[in-house]
Amino acid sequence: MTSLLSSLTDVTARSPDDQRRGRILVSLSLGVVALLLSVGMALTLIQPSAGRFINLGLATLVFASAALLGKKGFVSAGAYVVIIVSGIGAVSGVFLNPNSPFNLFYLLVSVLLASVLLPPRQIWIVLGICLAGIAGVLAGVPAETRTAINLNLALAHLTVLLTVSAFISFIGARSLSSALKEADKARQHAEEVGQQLSVANATLEARVEERTAAYRRLVDEQRAVVARLEESLKAQQRLNQMVAELAAPVIPVRDDTLVIPLIGSIDTNRVQQLLAAALRSLERTRARILVIDVTGVAVIDSHVAAALIQVARAARLMGAATILAGIRPEVAQTLVGLGADLNEMRTAATLQSALSSANSGGDVR
Repeated sequence: MTSLLSSLTDVTARSPDDQRRGRILVSLSLGVVALLLSVGMALTLIQPSAGRFINLGLATLVFASAALLGKKGFVSAGAYVVIIVSGIGAVSGVFLNPNSPFNLFYLLVSVLLASVLLPPRQIWIVLGICLAGIAGVLAGVPAETRTAINLNLALAHLTVLLTVSAFISFIGARSLSSALKEADKARQHAEEVGQQLSVANATLEARVEERTAAYRRLVDEQRAVVARLEESLKAQQRLNQMVAELAAPVIPVRDDTLVIPLIGSIDTNRVQQLLAAALRSLERTRARILVIDVTGVAVIDSHVAAALIQVARAARLMGAATILAGIRPEVAQTLVGLGADLNEMRTAATLQSALSSANSGGDVR
């Protein structure tokens, strides 16, 4: 059903605006034809007469012709056919029913049809045709009839209404036409850009084909380099692991005693390594004594002292006592000056005395 409607309303036109107006014309004309062949035919069969059938046939032929003109691209010609037929119907109504001035108000349909079927400037032409029809009615209707049905006042109001409607329709149609022109320009620009991109893509494809062989060689070389780098990285990782282990080595000297000799400066990362290594070794060996030898540490500040106390507290939670060995005189003076609280651990002057204290269970502080 959708494909059938699309084929019926398919219009051969050059511009998007002509296509739009042509589709409206074809749809409107075919709709009127459908109404004429259904409702109009039913009403004619109720009171059949030769004149009714002739009028029905002529109306159907006119709107079918308008639809055909729209499909072939003659949109304005088909639009004028529909507009003129509707205007003739409005004007003839006055002469067919002289007692009512309201049939002429159907001229508004002609203006409305012009707003959707014709270019904006031609709306004024349709308005002129409608005003000419009004003038013809004034000339053709006798003065007595005009006065009896108050036709002059009605036509004055109709003239104003037609003019206002034409003005509003002109503004709306011009805005829509401008928008369609801008859209068409944007479409043309997009097509030009697309063509330029196609040329650029073709050029790039040619360059890519020329350089593919060189890139493949580079890829092979890079794979070899990556393989060597991976081997180097693995070796570096093993070396880093060894360095990390040596930064805080844990040496079991007895079943219940562990010694951690520290050498050099101590920073935050090394403190974390010391803490982790000590706790892992205590968990694995179930040792009861942890000796931290700081003989090789040149400087112990408040941060290092706090870190050593943290290690001692963690070791105590795991059931091990901590002995701090190797405190040199200048280090001891620094700790006293800093006010470091070393109550969490025992102290020893040398590693040997610390091991002797651990063996005897005495306090060498």
